[in-house]
Amino acid sequence: MFEKELQLIGLASKLLNNVPSLGRPQRSYHEPNQDQRAVAVRTQALLSVRALSGSVTVMIGTRGTGKTTLEHRMAEFFGRKTYCISPEQKPPHWIEPLQFDAIETITPWSTIIFDDLPAYASNRDYNNQLVESLERLIPMCRHKKHLHLIFGSQSAAQADKYILDCDLAFLKPLGLLMADVERPFIAKLYRDYVNPFFDNKTDDFIHRHAWMISRLYKGPISISKVTNVSVVTKDGIVGVDESTPTESSDNNTDVSSFDV
Repeated sequence: MFEKELQLIGLASKLLNNVPSLGRPQRSYHEPNQDQRAVAVRTQALLSVRALSGSVTVMIGTRGTGKTTLEHRMAEFFGRKTYCISPEQKPPHWIEPLQFDAIETITPWSTIIFDDLPAYASNRDYNNQLVESLERLIPMCRHKKHLHLIFGSQSAAQADKYILDCDLAFLKPLGLLMADVERPFIAKLYRDYVNPFFDNKTDDFIHRHAWMISRLYKGPISISKVTNVSVVTKDGIVGVDESTPTESSDNNTDVSSFDV
């Protein structure tokens, strides 16, 4: 009977609780600070890619920097049935292994992870038919197949030109000799932003962070290991229990995969 009135009283109480004390200047609760703005931009950048019917995401970094973990987190975030082509690693139980020559049979509205891309598609003179099938798939992923494609590579110099026309990129430290053969514009990104961010950092820090590039945001981001058991630690990093792979029941994870 008094539902609207009770709602107004509750709203008024919340507003009163947010009134700053007299004589003690405080930031208005309507005015977000710099960190809050950054969180909002990062969140919007991730959600805008997930909202696309199809997309290309690229992970670049040397072995052991956490690319595979990041690939799995992005697949969770996209929330679709996920397939993985991996020459070396067995994917978690919620990801279905896939043979390279079967990529054109994948049903639309899926996610495909190409782990360690140069292992099977870096040399155009080798197994050219498979490389051509990949080149056909990439332009179709956004419009015809509606696929989220996730590529892992140790260097952009080893990646196809279509892959570099991506919607989202995550950069991690390069190998000792890879930096000298990197594409010029990627090398500049590393020199100006990525390398200073990762300099003198521990292996654990490197594994849990990446330099993210999208149309809306360019900057660092940290990655949780799984999203089903997440807690925010004192330094703002999402801490998790790595022992249990995540399998979303409603197939619709949120940005808790990342410490946005």
